[in-house]
Amino acid sequence: MKRALAGVLAIAFVGLMAAGAPAQVPFFQVFFDDNSNGSYGETQASCGEVNTATSLYLVLQNANAFVAAVDYQIAFPPALLFLNDSYPVVPGGSLNLGDSQSGNAISYALPRNGFLPVLLVTINAFWTGQCVCANGPFPLVVGGYQGKSAPSFIRWPDFAEFAAVGMTSVICPGPVAASEATWGGIKALYR
Repeated sequence: MKRALAGVLAIAFVGLMAAGAPAQVPFFQVFFDDNSNGSYGETQASCGEVNTATSLYLVLQNANAFVAAVDYQIAFPPALLFLNDSYPVVPGGSLNLGDSQSGNAISYALPRNGFLPVLLVTINAFWTGQCVCANGPFPLVVGGYQGKSAPSFIRWPDFAEFAAVGMTSVICPGPVAASEATWGGIKALYR
């Protein structure tokens, strides 16, 4: 009897530990590059030539669920002039209400695979004359839609809504402040 009880408690403990394990945080991020293989990496860029077109890629990562819909809004800096959105062709099609600048809600006839990075939209923009790196960095912020504090996605099949983190991409990131020091000098800071 004691062994059976110990076994049940051990299994319950393992189950609780697995349920409490930290999950990856879902986030929306604007990328400046598309490697055409679903791999995105550049979240920082320098100013482009004035009055030239550029493409930005809004991606949902770490949803770890099938995605039925998303909503978000992007705050564009004066360095970029928003033109329009281009939506990827997806099985079953999609419906969007709005655009990336004014706020956008996108629903999908068939759910998207959120276990991989999901390209939501390709944003077409122009570099403006106000993009001067000497003026400091320009943030490109993904935020919530229609007064929400954060972007969100809807999970399929139960249609539960989950908030995600709206990440900030940077134009003209500038140098990273650093100073040369020895390891002993760094350790001395924490004594």
